[in-house]
Amino acid sequence: MKRATIIVLLVVVSLTVVGFVMLAGCGEKDVPYVIDSDEITRYINEVGIAKELFRTSDLINPTPYMRPSDSATYYDSVVSVRRSLEIFLVPLKIRGPYGDSVANDPDRIYIDYGYLGRVRECVVRVEDRFTIHITRVYTDTTLHDTTVLLLNRYAFFLKLGDDTRPYVGWILWGFNGIGSTAPPLGVTLKGSAGASFRGDLALYPDRPRSSATAIPEIPYIRLTDMDTVIVGSRLLVTVNKASTALPTWQLLSDYGEGGAFTRSMVRYDMVNYVDSLSYQTPSNNPRLYNQILVQMLSSQSFRNRRAFVIPYRR
Repeated sequence: MKRATIIVLLVVVSLTVVGFVMLAGCGEKDVPYVIDSDEITRYINEVGIAKELFRTSDLINPTPYMRPSDSATYYDSVVSVRRSLEIFLVPLKIRGPYGDSVANDPDRIYIDYGYLGRVRECVVRVEDRFTIHITRVYTDTTLHDTTVLLLNRYAFFLKLGDDTRPYVGWILWGFNGIGSTAPPLGVTLKGSAGASFRGDLALYPDRPRSSATAIPEIPYIRLTDMDTVIVGSRLLVTVNKASTALPTWQLLSDYGEGGAFTRSMVRYDMVNYVDSLSYQTPSNNPRLYNQILVQMLSSQSFRNRRAFVIPYRR
């Protein structure tokens, strides 16, 4: 009996040790490993203001439009959208020559933002590749074609909280809908309720403060500095060609009181030509952040389209 008791005790102890080892292993797997880029990506996909500023729905709508020197009526419809993100931030540590972790220069990682303290910066390029089906309707025939439109928008983030905060402290701070190169046209907007702002590169007065080469020099506008267009007011958009480069013409798309619309603006064969479009903004608009899509098409080929957006708030 004594020997049997000892054997039973040994079995119980062995099972207990195995159980603790298994629980310890499970505990290690449950500890999350935070990656800044993953949390920033999740922010863009989940947070309401980011989803509005980087939406792909309703930017290209099927309302008809005309092209210069063509009698056809055009209709666009989106076949697919493929998104890619490129995230630029200064890592907390870099690999040394022998594989060891070497701390970066804190003055390059953390930037003094005054009352916000020393924070980290991040720039995200959000590229959406639209495949568009084009229908051209003539009086006696209908033709079909496909084109691709690349739309690049940029998010500017600041890390204002520690890793215990949602999205490990990263906050969307600014936006850019055009990039760092001015388009071949100037855009101004005036609202009947007093709003007046530019819609081209002049819209973006701020730049990242980091001296690290990991952060690109993409200008941006703070979300709190975006101009407000009162719902139900009229908005006047004026465009004029600012370059004598390859002739282009523009498609402008937004939401008006009658719903989504697209209009062709600025004849491609004229230089320094000015065109304007006035429309009433929706009186019932659920989006806080809105944007006008401007597509630039070449007169020589409509297979490659450039585009940018003009953001505004309600």
